[in-house]
Amino acid sequence: MKRGEERVVDRIPDRPPKWLNTPFEETKESFLVKGEAKGGDVAICLRQAKANAIQHLVEAVKIKARSEFSEAVRGVNVSEASLGRYLDSVIAWTSENIEVSGIVPRGEYREKVLVRTYDGVRYYYNCFARLSIPIESYLRARETALARSTAEAQDADAKALAEKAKEKLSR
Repeated sequence: MKRGEERVVDRIPDRPPKWLNTPFEETKESFLVKGEAKGGDVAICLRQAKANAIQHLVEAVKIKARSEFSEAVRGVNVSEASLGRYLDSVIAWTSENIEVSGIVPRGEYREKVLVRTYDGVRYYYNCFARLSIPIESYLRARETALARSTAEAQDADAKALAEKAKEKLSR
């Protein structure tokens, strides 16, 4: 091995899981996300991978909420500014109300990597974590955002948007 070359010397589990190539997956029951980190200490690296997965989960919730709320209020005759304010609010409220306590670990994978250095060798880890959250948690957060948007609507545009979204998205 030449200086600077890297080689994976250990894997736990022995084979990379299939989910390693899937950053996000939505099933009927849950959202599943992958986080990853690179670091020297395996414990810190795993914590960073889980934190990275939580960041991805929040982003996935925001994307899903934007898509659903945008579709729900399509055709409501309001200004672009009113629509933008409404979407920003309900997306923030939805992502704020996701229950972090509902996050469930679904898998871990780590690789120990050897790096040839000038003085010899050093090791670091590549860590991956897969987390899930039940769709039910997302739906509860969305319902809370719908209720809040209706309660806090202060002008005609906001009320029209809130009512249209509630009509389309309420369970």
